Amino acid sequence: MEKICNTVEEAAKVASVSDEQIRDWAKDFDFPSMRIGARGGKRLIHANAFSDWLRKKCELRYWQ
Repeated sequence: MEKICNTVEEAAKVASVSDEQIRDWAKDFDFPSMRIGARGGKRLIHANAFSDWLRKKCELRYWQ
């Protein structure tokens, strides 16, 4: 069964970046993540939306 959401650590591995980079990206309003749990809890990143988000960011950089 395919995972729907990834943790910050898992998303960092998928994108080959640091956990801190994921947290920085999560500050963007269009980043596909949410926080669950009390006091900020855990951040989850929607797997398919994250792939789309990364692709769009790469395309934007390519055309600039």
